[in-house]
Amino acid sequence: MASNQCINAQPISAPVIHCIAIDSAGAATVTWTIPADTNNSFVSYNIFTSKTRPAGYTNSANVAPDNQNSTTITSINASTVPYYFYATTTSGTVSASSDTVESIFLSVANGGGVALLHWTPMCTPNLPTFNGWYYIYREYKYKWTLVDSTKLLNYSDTITYCNAVLNYKIVTNDASGCQSSSNWSGGTFQNNIPPVMPVMDSVSVGPTGNIEISWYPSPTKDVVGYYIYENINNAWIIIDSVYGINTTSFNLTGASPGTGSLSFRIAGFDSCHNVSAEDNPQHTIYLQQTPDNCIQTNKLSWNKYVDAPPVTGGGGGYNLFEYEIYVSINGGAYTVLKINPADSVTYIQTGLSTKETLCYFVVAVDSVHHNITASSNIICYQVTTPPGPKFDYMRSATVINNSTQNQVNWYVDTGAGIQEFIIKRSNEPGTKQVYVGSISAATHTVYYSFTDPSADPNTQSYTYVVYSEDSCSIITDSTQIGQTIYLTASGDNSGTNTLNWNAYGDWTNGVNKYNIFRNEDGGAFSLISSVSGSSTNYTDNVSAIITGQGIFGYYVQAMEQQPSTSPLADTSTSNIAYAYQDPRMYIPNAFDPKGVNKVFRPVTVFVDLQNYDFTIYDRWGQLLFETTDPTQGWDGTFHGPLVQEGVYIYHIQYTSGKGEYFNQRGWVMMLK
Repeated sequence: MASNQCINAQPISAPVIHCIAIDSAGAATVTWTIPADTNNSFVSYNIFTSKTRPAGYTNSANVAPDNQNSTTITSINASTVPYYFYATTTSGTVSASSDTVESIFLSVANGGGVALLHWTPMCTPNLPTFNGWYYIYREYKYKWTLVDSTKLLNYSDTITYCNAVLNYKIVTNDASGCQSSSNWSGGTFQNNIPPVMPVMDSVSVGPTGNIEISWYPSPTKDVVGYYIYENINNAWIIIDSVYGINTTSFNLTGASPGTGSLSFRIAGFDSCHNVSAEDNPQHTIYLQQTPDNCIQTNKLSWNKYVDAPPVTGGGGGYNLFEYEIYVSINGGAYTVLKINPADSVTYIQTGLSTKETLCYFVVAVDSVHHNITASSNIICYQVTTPPGPKFDYMRSATVINNSTQNQVNWYVDTGAGIQEFIIKRSNEPGTKQVYVGSISAATHTVYYSFTDPSADPNTQSYTYVVYSEDSCSIITDSTQIGQTIYLTASGDNSGTNTLNWNAYGDWTNGVNKYNIFRNEDGGAFSLISSVSGSSTNYTDNVSAIITGQGIFGYYVQAMEQQPSTSPLADTSTSNIAYAYQDPRMYIPNAFDPKGVNKVFRPVTVFVDLQNYDFTIYDRWGQLLFETTDPTQGWDGTFHGPLVQEGVYIYHIQYTSGKGEYFNQRGWVMMLK
């Protein structure tokens, strides 16, 4: 300050206030620009304060010397209300007042997880030296941190702390080099705002059946990890969690992507255990196949890949996917088999080669940027045709059910892929075969039989073949021919019956022997002889048989010639054939009721007893005796006493075993 003042000195201008900084106690540090003092008349700078802008100002500070440009006023408390400031200069006279400047007053409200900041400007319009930016500072645990900056008079600070005491202040910079700062304001805040949900990138099946899940990180800075959800039994279950805001992938093992499409979604969580909304679920691509062994094709089908993230940098909308179908042949490298458009989720591969092993998987590819892919499960297919039988064998073609039907018997490899057996028949070997029936092979047994409903085994021999038809309706194999045995028999008056038959065909090792069975007059059959496997005829001498009706039934049984190493040895039976011997009768020409031949009775051989009638007449035609029993004869009586000695007429009627009618008349002499 100058010691000598001139009475006529010009007053010094008021200082220009540029900055007001409020400390934690509400004291204000005021900074100004020193005015020019051209005549050394300075006395003091005077700072006036008031809680209201229009009036109530108090001289709160007188500052000397003249080179001091700031002062701290502790007599006010600008922490609770804003204060208004202006300055004057005393230099003999008092200068006019400077412009009034307001302290920046900050109020902070708790917005439920958000600190809502509002503050007042220093003046309106702003000071010419103010650059327009407000800097927001936050104090946590005695440390101030610059949070953000704005040209507005409000700011929302999302809380990332859990139950934290926070203070805020606003700071501005002035071109003169000083800073203004607001009062401190704050409170206790709790982060209860869920993070912004992460966006899933893709869900893919890895080469070992693992599930590879990836996503974009949540933009919320205090996210500390992510929950992985899986849809299990129609409920979303947290199956695991990962930590780190920039951890954006998860590998799940032990899943079963080969049994169906699996669904997953992601949510972020912060340090205060707030959990974001769950992103739209994504689903693994479940690849299936429907091979057709018959036409050598394989149909691949899969579920559509949906809920992919939006296209980025491509003008909006959602990604459109195309599907790349990969194939590996016999363990070789995978190559692209086909590319399907987004709306096509099937593909049929044709022209497959038998015995190839094909493995497939499908990849959904972002057709816009190709930066998102998702793979399906891997499936494999062994290209095969139904296996033909390793062996099949006609066991026998034989006559059954008392010579009324033919039966075909065979056995076949149970491991063969046979669906049906088709039985065909011809009347003679080498002639055209006709269909006679079929049976299902679904039972997968070894032995099968078929009874021919239309054959007449008593008229001819038949040949049969059994064909094996697989599940593709293709004939894969057939048995050897089985030919039934047709037997004929004939009798003659010399007491012999002659049998003829065709050889059985065709056992692999031929016929060992033929057993010949016979019955008499419909009785039980019994084995009468065996002949070699090369024989096809037999003569049966029945002359020693003098009873019965002369009806002889025969059948022939072929015995298979089988090596000792085989457990199977079959038989084939012929039809039943009949041979008939003509009746033979001896009739005496005389008898003596009192002598040796006391009864007159014809001696019969091979006569049908049911049609026998024997009568005696006298010469006048009177009936003296009648019987239908060949064992009874006439003893020469009529109603008790013997008739007179003389000639009497007999009449005999009978039929043979084969139904031929005989009528014989003659006379006999009765002696006494």
